[in-house]
Amino acid sequence: MRPAFSSLDQFDVKLLAAIQKNAELTQVELSQMVNLSAAQCSRRLERLRGDGLVQNVVAILNPEKLGFSVVAHTLVSLRSHTDEGNAQLHRFIETAPEILECYSQTGDADFLMKIVARDLDHLSVFLERMIKVTGGLASVTSSIVLKTLKKSTELPLQILQ
Repeated sequence: MRPAFSSLDQFDVKLLAAIQKNAELTQVELSQMVNLSAAQCSRRLERLRGDGLVQNVVAILNPEKLGFSVVAHTLVSLRSHTDEGNAQLHRFIETAPEILECYSQTGDADFLMKIVARDLDHLSVFLERMIKVTGGLASVTSSIVLKTLKKSTELPLQILQ
């Protein structure tokens, strides 16, 4: 696989920028935006996908309209760092649909999770389940999102040019 930065030209960056805004664009629409033929766009996109630069094409759902009114950013610290304890938490993280994102990190907490729940009761039951399944944690601290000021899945590709 080629290194991402050395193999991208201005057309690749424009293509990636366009599809991360709207992955449903047709080849004709893309070709007009990027100033390449539809066939060239198609070949380039295939190469970019093959190189792993496009991981997935998904629909982004509206959580509020689907009844998920609570988003919590939760810091989790393990009681002890044993292989078994780590494995239990990793299994839980992988299988819990409420956890949208999870990062192992430096600092005061071992993990940062983005959790979605229907309401505070649902979040409470979820956190209790996580504590029980993992055999106990040193600490769990949640911050509830009151208002989303910015939410994006777009990378700042303009800095690559």
